[in-house]
Amino acid sequence: MRKNKLKTGGEILEIPVSMLRVNPLRARIYYNDERTARLEASIRRFGIIEPLTVFSTASGLYVIVSGERRFRAATALGYRRLPCVLSDTDAANALYMILSNELTADRLTYFEAAVCYEKLHDHFDVPYEEIADRLGITLGEIIERLRLLKIPQELRKTMIENGLGEAYARVLLHLDEPDMRDLLSEIVENRLSLYETKARAAALVKKDRAPLKILTFYKDSRIFRNTIENTVQRMQNAGIRTDFQKNESESAVEYRIRVAK
Repeated sequence: MRKNKLKTGGEILEIPVSMLRVNPLRARIYYNDERTARLEASIRRFGIIEPLTVFSTASGLYVIVSGERRFRAATALGYRRLPCVLSDTDAANALYMILSNELTADRLTYFEAAVCYEKLHDHFDVPYEEIADRLGITLGEIIERLRLLKIPQELRKTMIENGLGEAYARVLLHLDEPDMRDLLSEIVENRLSLYETKARAAALVKKDRAPLKILTFYKDSRIFRNTIENTVQRMQNAGIRTDFQKNESESAVEYRIRVAK
């Protein structure tokens, strides 16, 4: 692996493509083909102007922190080595940094944002309340976004490719999966407006003789338990005398909370 010194004192590593790996917890899922084509044309003409940022793993491979689009474009052009800057952070911190920065920069689709919330919570034990505080949004907005993940992956891809906004996704959530698929096909083929989409969804629900359903976005009670515990902590931090006891068994969690008047 060849090394070239930067004038700034940093170091660029020319890493073989075979030793580079895409971040398994990456936030970005959908890639714009037109933008990728423009990037390929730029790399073909000027080469890789900005190195990728990577971190090393115990197996001797390198995971991409930033520059996945450059990696994809350069690989398509037949590059065998790519210039990379080695991050000095550990793997967990690097992945947390990627997800947090992507959310803060608002570069993600609404589906990607929902996946990002879920990954931060599940892989790094970040409470949803903390994510909401960091982004300056409400916990309710986080919950609504997480519900969108009930839509199957292939339907999400179709929606993003056809430029359908989050409001369309919320309408589809009210339907069973077969009706969801049928309505999405109709939206794309006939370019239905949001108003027309809502009317068709209401008709499908009526046809099935079922009330409009709200799908549960999460299979367990962790988010609600986190809310209880964080609320108690905030009360205590505010100086409110609060006695809090938590008893956990294999089948349930029992809370006893006494708040002074």
